[in-house]
Amino acid sequence: MSSKLKIPTDLKKHELLVLAWTGHYFGDDYLDDKCIENPNGPDITLSFTSNRARLNEADAIWFHAPTIKDLPKDKKQPWILMSMESDANYPALKIPAFTGRFDIHMTYRLDADVPCIYPNRQQYGTFLELPLQRSGPSAGALAAYIASHPVAHRDEYAAELMRYVRIDSLGKCLRNAEIDGFVKGGWADGGWQSIIGILPRYKFYLAFENSIAQDYVTERVFHALSCGVVPIYLGASNVREFMPHDDAIIDAADFASPKELADYLLYLDADDEAYAKHLNWKMQGYTDRFAELLDLGSIDPQHRLAVKLAHGCDRSCRCGGRMRETETGQ
Repeated sequence: MSSKLKIPTDLKKHELLVLAWTGHYFGDDYLDDKCIENPNGPDITLSFTSNRARLNEADAIWFHAPTIKDLPKDKKQPWILMSMESDANYPALKIPAFTGRFDIHMTYRLDADVPCIYPNRQQYGTFLELPLQRSGPSAGALAAYIASHPVAHRDEYAAELMRYVRIDSLGKCLRNAEIDGFVKGGWADGGWQSIIGILPRYKFYLAFENSIAQDYVTERVFHALSCGVVPIYLGASNVREFMPHDDAIIDAADFASPKELADYLLYLDADDEAYAKHLNWKMQGYTDRFAELLDLGSIDPQHRLAVKLAHGCDRSCRCGGRMRETETGQ
């Protein structure tokens, strides 16, 4: 899929109004109006409103899954289900009787009608910037861990790994180090750029997800990949579907224990050539699959939603960017 948005020629509408039935974690700016240039005819305009009094004039109704408290009594328009949170944290996303009520799925999953995935050029560039030149064992901490919301599975694994390998934990969880320039706040406070600036100090980054679910591969691993740092991953079993190369990550699931993983990290720290194998993809280029993901992620999901709504198609159509056939019940 090209990074240029492909728009079907047989659109049914060009001006769209979507009622946002719920609030959103990311703030109101996530629902800003959109104008999508259409080389095949009139541009597509997508406007949002939170005014429920406009229910009858809306072309579709948008719901943020984690904040749904109620649903309209009657269904007269397509319903859009949006979630960047995993189905492990929000089990309703696993229930066909719930998800089946919605006509357009706009989630982190590759089989969503409008996938909302993390790799993109706007925030990460090409991913091919070369890493810092390193030689010999690390003088300081071998890896960084940044987590500020306690999650038992990842904090316990990180704590066990710390018994064998020196790791700087910079967030609120397991904090054991202070780094000048590290912003402890959220993305809006500069946290994103702060992490990007700090990671190159380390050979590895503990990219541990807050939950483990298929396709739930978040910004943590892409921070490391863009910085030339090798991510140690704990999360989705199909993570390599999202990687630029199979060797680009070290998956904790491939090791019997944190101790076994630690032994491997210490081996890589002492062997420059072995460590470099996890970064050679930056010189060789990434797979066609990753290029396809990067193309998709570089197109605003709201723009792809607008095309889907304007086309007026069903779930069999991939105009919103769906990359995998929908699973039974989805």
